[in-house]
Amino acid sequence: MKSQKLINHFKKQPFERQLHFVFFATVAIIVSLAVLLTLVWRQVYMAQLKEAAYKDVSIISTNIAKRLTAVETLSFRIIDSAPIQNGLQRILAQDSLQSLEAIDQKNALSAEINALVRNESTIQNVYLFTPTNENMINFLAETDHIFNGQTIKDMIETLPDKPAKGSWFFAKDLSQGVYLRKIYSTADLSLTYIGTVIFLVNTSFFRNEIESLPIVSEQNQFFMAYQNQFYSTANDEQTVAADQNTLQQKMETFQRSIGSMTFDNRQYYYAMDRKTMPNMTFIYLLPENQVLADLYKLQGLSIAVSLPFLCLIIVVIRKISNQLTRPLADLASQMAVLRKTKKLASLKTLAVPENSQEEIMVLYESYNTMIDELNALIKDNYEMRILSQEIEFKGLQAQLDPHFLYNTLDSINWIAIENQQWQISEMVTSLAYLFRKKIDTKSDFTTLQDELDIVHAYINIQNVRFGKRIEYIEVILVNDLSFKIPKLLIQPLIENVFKYAVNDMKETCRLILTIEQQATFLQVSVSDNGPGFKANFSIEKEGGIGLTNIQKRLQLHYGDQASLTIVSSIPFKKTTVRFVIPFKRSE
Repeated sequence: MKSQKLINHFKKQPFERQLHFVFFATVAIIVSLAVLLTLVWRQVYMAQLKEAAYKDVSIISTNIAKRLTAVETLSFRIIDSAPIQNGLQRILAQDSLQSLEAIDQKNALSAEINALVRNESTIQNVYLFTPTNENMINFLAETDHIFNGQTIKDMIETLPDKPAKGSWFFAKDLSQGVYLRKIYSTADLSLTYIGTVIFLVNTSFFRNEIESLPIVSEQNQFFMAYQNQFYSTANDEQTVAADQNTLQQKMETFQRSIGSMTFDNRQYYYAMDRKTMPNMTFIYLLPENQVLADLYKLQGLSIAVSLPFLCLIIVVIRKISNQLTRPLADLASQMAVLRKTKKLASLKTLAVPENSQEEIMVLYESYNTMIDELNALIKDNYEMRILSQEIEFKGLQAQLDPHFLYNTLDSINWIAIENQQWQISEMVTSLAYLFRKKIDTKSDFTTLQDELDIVHAYINIQNVRFGKRIEYIEVILVNDLSFKIPKLLIQPLIENVFKYAVNDMKETCRLILTIEQQATFLQVSVSDNGPGFKANFSIEKEGGIGLTNIQKRLQLHYGDQASLTIVSSIPFKKTTVRFVIPFKRSE
């Protein structure tokens, strides 16, 4: 009740107040939608940011993997090199590594290896150790600590005692790396362990790749997990060691490659790649507060720009509403005249006020369009009445003493039967049936079966005249032939084929009648291989009495639910005329 009172109170208000209320309510809705869209946009932005971070990590991991894989591939070329294999075996066969021949072999090995690695810029040095951990090229003692407190011997002992890929060892800040791989003899397929190749690699490309990211700050963190060890580009090794266990526990719970996590008492967005490099996992942490700070700045800027614009809109709305009031009142008075008058034909269009707003012009043009459509409907209704009267008049003319015509045709039929002129008898019988159905004006509708009988009678008559020049084919795909349609819709289409196709053809004319049900519509098509219609043929302008009559009767009975169209017109191949009507005639 209370809401109804408010509605009634609103309706009693002056139009200007109503317009102001509608405008301001619209502004409030727009503002609400803007806030809602901002929240949705924020979620989409965050999702896109996560996706972008994952793509960045994928690019970084791909680039890093290329560098590391290049070193691994180079190690394979070295261990598979025949000169290196032969040189190692010769050196091991010497009694002393300090003999002249052994020194010559070492120099040859050094030259061979330097030739292979010279184009790899990330490799700082290469060492070659015997199975007894004696260095053969480039000075490095097996007891020297490379980094992380590990010696060469410690590293070699981690390698498997069989042919396999090597292992990586990295500095905690990922500034340097060591790659080791055992060499086995392949000459006699004995796979005897003959040495170890060690690469000292400058892995500063880790940091370079991280610094190339679009969003880089001191709060961003990058980790790499390899063989249960965590490495970071951060310089603080104590921080990395403290965070390692926490991050490892977090990683075990990750189900997705991107998401959110709490780490080091901060909220981060993480992006993780486990697929690019075997046994390596790359993790990139992006602080949420850093992302949200940029987002808040963007939202603040949007608000600062939107508020003055919103105030301007309110001022403009008030001005426009005031200008709308008077022209709308004039239009309302004209609409009141329209509602009271009974002489619709006397209604005239209105002149659009000068210097009026676009909205006023639309209203006036809509009113004028409505008047034009009313006049068009009045004209169409008048033409329909004239057409109906003409049809009724012609029906009355056709009924003038029809019994005399039937009796005459019946007499001709009996004379033909007595003289055994069966063709004449069939032709006269078909003609009488055709006249009877055309003259019958009891109903505008007939069954589909009766309509087909009319077509058969007409075809029988034409067969006598044209003989083999006609090939009639009938395709009926409707189960219920008792369905009613307007009378004499199909026969005039068949008659048009004889009038415009058969008469002008020397060869056989193939005439096909197809009736089928499609969904809730009945479709009737008449096709022939005659000369067809001329280009840009219009039923409305050039259709003649038959087609025009069919089209107007379809409009009269079904309105826009029915149609008559020329589907195709290919001279002497296929011309098809089709009409479609609904299964239930509109009342």
